[in-house]
Amino acid sequence: MGKEVVQAEDLYRVLDAELSRLQTGSDWSRWLDVAALFPTYEFGNLVLINLQMPQASWVARAHQWEELGRRVKTAQGIRILRPIRVQTAVAEARGHDSVEGSAEAQVIGFRVGVVYDVTATVGPPIHVPRLPATPDTTVARGLWDGLAQDVAADGFAVDVRPTGDASEGFTDYGANRIVIADHLDDFRAVARLAHEVGHVRMHSPADPDAAARCVGTREVEAESVAYVLMARHGLSVDAESFDYVAGWARQVDPKEPGNVINATGARVVKTARRLIESTDRYLSTHQTPLAPVQARRPDSAFLTPDIDGPAL
Repeated sequence: MGKEVVQAEDLYRVLDAELSRLQTGSDWSRWLDVAALFPTYEFGNLVLINLQMPQASWVARAHQWEELGRRVKTAQGIRILRPIRVQTAVAEARGHDSVEGSAEAQVIGFRVGVVYDVTATVGPPIHVPRLPATPDTTVARGLWDGLAQDVAADGFAVDVRPTGDASEGFTDYGANRIVIADHLDDFRAVARLAHEVGHVRMHSPADPDAAARCVGTREVEAESVAYVLMARHGLSVDAESFDYVAGWARQVDPKEPGNVINATGARVVKTARRLIESTDRYLSTHQTPLAPVQARRPDSAFLTPDIDGPAL
């Protein structure tokens, strides 16, 4: 996007067009990779960030970079949609002074905001955690325990036992139990557990909206949540269901498949964010943090700290 004045309506049009162009599973996984880097951002903004700067690795607003001692060196930033919030009567009654931080703040619209990638800033080196060079079984086992603790809070137990050659796992809602096949290695097992926890979080039989979604939609959503969580920790998921994303979106809504993609992405990002937060808390108290390193070169990978912006 150029230097001309951009309105929120312009970003909506660009976003709609980009969502409607989705054709392959790699298109979908590309957006999920961005979600793993920036879990606090909403799905639409993740798509906009990737469209304007595919190589972005750590984005923040100008004042956030200043707080880190760095200065934005260019006026050309990444345009996103920022919510316009007003404080509700409930928030005022509870004495909240900050609309931005109030859970009762109501979104009444959107405006254009600007964020900048770390490569658009200058200043002292920034220390960030390093992604493991190879898949780390310690991380995989820690994620397993963190996910098990997360669903245990809602009364779900996790069992590992034979499930038959064709099944890697399933969720028994009647018994409040997730079953994972005992023949899986650590990485496939935790990926499957993340998949099933995604189902638990998004597809409860008691939720009529979830029940109305087709099986294909539910599978893509659960697999996408697992993909984002694993990618956040340098682990991979073989997500075959992604190849059918464009097809089932057009089946659900032939005229506006982009709406299906957007709604699905929003649910995935919201659920993945919750699981990232809960497992990060678990890992921070049960594992040795990854060694900090200096700010990365533009072509190397790393985990972003928790300063990738507000939930937008």
